[in-house]
Amino acid sequence: MSTASRGVVCLSATAASAADWVRRGIVPCHVLEHASWSVVVPARTSAAAGAPYDDALTVLASRHIRPRLGPAIGLFRFDDVAVLTGRAAGRASTRWALRDGDGRVVGGEDLPRLSPEDLHRTLASGPATREVPIRRVRDLWHRSELTHDEWLVEVITVLGLPGGRVLDGTDTHLGPVIAPHARSIAGFESAVKDVHQ
Repeated sequence: MSTASRGVVCLSATAASAADWVRRGIVPCHVLEHASWSVVVPARTSAAAGAPYDDALTVLASRHIRPRLGPAIGLFRFDDVAVLTGRAAGRASTRWALRDGDGRVVGGEDLPRLSPEDLHRTLASGPATREVPIRRVRDLWHRSELTHDEWLVEVITVLGLPGGRVLDGTDTHLGPVIAPHARSIAGFESAVKDVHQ
């Protein structure tokens, strides 16, 4: 991944289940297993599909997560915007928080908004981890002095999730690349072919 953009998705699932999810998508990824979460990291900047679906980070951030893989929390940086996504366990929808260049956390147009309370509930619906006070999550929305990279690392640290060393660039030994199945790529291309016309 380029230093201008990076991201991870933390799934409350085994590494085998997370790898299966990657194979059913269009983004080659690494999967790192931790005690209660698996961390999915895009392995390349390009997805295995044509434009406008060729940006790996955008596709990964917006990808549907099956209920049995949740809860899920995504942390991404796209040049001048940091993005935080959260989907609680069960059939909840994914919610979004975008952090602009001034360090303000806002909602995205036509996207369900992720509030600190939503994020706290998402975390609480997952595997047993240390309890995080809601005030610490609310404080994250006011940390405007941090860069986007620092803010994302602070979010993952406060939440007690793995993947901070991937986000800050210090963990570069991510293991093998898991490639999407050819049939998944073909199915995706078939589903979106009308968009290209």
